[in-house]
Amino acid sequence: MLNRFRQSSYAPGPHTLQFFLDLPQFRKDPLGGFFRAALTYGDVVRYRGVWVTHQLSHPDHIQQVLQSNFANYRKGRGYRILKLSLGEGLLTSEGALWQRQRKMTQPSFQGQQVASFVGTMAENTLAMLRRWETNAKDNQTFDVVPDFMRLTLNIAAQVLFTTNLEADAESIRRTLDIGRDYSVDRAWSIFPPPLSIPTRRNREYRAALANIHGIIDRIITDRRRQSDRISDLLTMLMEARDESGAPMSDKQLRDEVITLLTAGHETTTLALGWTCYLIGTRPDVVERMQAEAAFLNGRTPAYEDLMKLRYSRMVLEESLRLYPPVWTLARTAVNEDDIGGYRISAGSEILIFPYITQRHPKWWQDPDVFRPERFAPENSAARPRYAYLPFGAGPRTCIGLNFAMTELLVALTLILQRFRITLAIDPSQVRPEPSVTLQPKPGIPVRLEKMSPRS
Repeated sequence: MLNRFRQSSYAPGPHTLQFFLDLPQFRKDPLGGFFRAALTYGDVVRYRGVWVTHQLSHPDHIQQVLQSNFANYRKGRGYRILKLSLGEGLLTSEGALWQRQRKMTQPSFQGQQVASFVGTMAENTLAMLRRWETNAKDNQTFDVVPDFMRLTLNIAAQVLFTTNLEADAESIRRTLDIGRDYSVDRAWSIFPPPLSIPTRRNREYRAALANIHGIIDRIITDRRRQSDRISDLLTMLMEARDESGAPMSDKQLRDEVITLLTAGHETTTLALGWTCYLIGTRPDVVERMQAEAAFLNGRTPAYEDLMKLRYSRMVLEESLRLYPPVWTLARTAVNEDDIGGYRISAGSEILIFPYITQRHPKWWQDPDVFRPERFAPENSAARPRYAYLPFGAGPRTCIGLNFAMTELLVALTLILQRFRITLAIDPSQVRPEPSVTLQPKPGIPVRLEKMSPRS
């Protein structure tokens, strides 16, 4: 095995000096920079900076890292930065701790449990749509992203805590913005200052962290004081036991709750926003989605109805292909490996970009075109499994996949039952900004037209 590694060549990529010369441009346009590198150097690209990094875009290589040789790749440097915010939650934890937490948390996201959340999803969506009535009546142009952020936060809070975080919504939004910017700055910094050094950014970040910790701790403390059992995710997590019968510690419970609350609602927000951006210029797609949902006769879809919304699901899948909220995945090689005939040294960082692989012309015809029919079964059958991974893949596939798709389908169906959405900006003026998640800048401004009630 060692001889095979020694015989493997190093992957192509820019020389060290070129890497540092290109770094400012990469930071300015990461998506363009990494995409050009994939097209220039091939399926495996090697960067030599302060540490060695390999960029992968071939589905087979991605499968090797995320599934077939999963044990050799722990979460990468970027997740160690996120750990400052999320602690040892499911997104960032490793090894035995991750396995323990995944097993304890998994029952909370099984089909029957998710089905019980549909009413909460619909109730909150309908409350948002009642506010939209004024926007439609006055022909207002407005950005849907803040409304979707408020919607998904309220859904997450009620499903997690059976409580309303409306009073804390703006504080949570500011906290997430600070945490996102801080994480991006540290990811691009060669020698970031330790969090213990009282720089302005460190002080701002620590205050934001204390704020979100305070909100979660307050909710958990209040729940422990209640005598009546409340059936929600928080209760399930508090009652979960590992194989030895031990519950989660208070810190672990907080880490899991913060992960589920923040990571979950932000990605769903962005998926909804990008979908509205795409269908806002495609009335033909909207009409087909509305026709598909006509069997509901305007009523709220039940969980079992969602399986009939096949085209709407294809629209969402195509939106997630073009604009995956989680646009990059990072791993670190524990031991030396061979990927695609190239030597991967122990300690190498591995970067996987769903955004790039999901738009790569090798795997997708007309990759930049919005075409939901790609996800019809007959069109998907021959496509490599790991050419599409908006929820990750392998053992660490997002635990909330079914929850997220259910929430997206419920919200989108209710929206299109009541409104016709038109994008109120030239589509070329909206650009994806690769922060921790893929943000639409300057937003998704739309106009609404009220649909006539069905007879």
